[in-house]
Amino acid sequence: MLISEKLNSAIRVLLVNSVEGRPNLTFSELAKKCHTTPSLAKRLALKLIRSEYAAAGRGIRGIRMVRPERLAGAWGYLFSIRELEKAEFIAAERPQYVMLKIANAARANGLKYAFTLFSATEQMHPYVAPADTHMYILKTDLMKWQRVFNSQNIQSAEGNGNIVCFLVDESYFEGVWDSRGAAVVSLPQLCADLRSYGGRGEEAGMEILKLIGEKLKNV
Repeated sequence: MLISEKLNSAIRVLLVNSVEGRPNLTFSELAKKCHTTPSLAKRLALKLIRSEYAAAGRGIRGIRMVRPERLAGAWGYLFSIRELEKAEFIAAERPQYVMLKIANAARANGLKYAFTLFSATEQMHPYVAPADTHMYILKTDLMKWQRVFNSQNIQSAEGNGNIVCFLVDESYFEGVWDSRGAAVVSLPQLCADLRSYGGRGEEAGMEILKLIGEKLKNV
């Protein structure tokens, strides 16, 4: 990663809140959402203020995003989904059916997840048909997912699995939303994931960035 996980978390929180129509956050609110202290949240915010992606002072209580679309576009070059810790599994079914099984199993077992990369775009608009299934899960839930997958005849793989679970903390689930009965990462996170993944992901990420721009105009 070119930037720290805490700064990644702050960017994610601020972009998601901007897309949802809340461009202003106090440092305490930012700290709570990033699971950090107000003093560290303020230092993270100052990095974005110095880069002119955000502003503070002059009647602004806390931090206000001023160039969220520009930051969303840049984030994909500062963050890399390929560097995240992951666990891989093998399923015999095609990705669309695997995704349905995962969504149903997560509901039945109270497990948190969110599809990303082309598994997420498949739920919105099929820019590229997914060959594999990519998703975020909580690192602390890995053993639970292993048991669920085993019950579904989905086996662990040392590599080259067609189900890739990125092991993350709670902050990655900021702004997760429901698309056709499946949990999908926030649009800013999806944009960063696709652009950092490269290849056809770069093109699909640009389409998601356009969608973010449209949403920002309407809030």
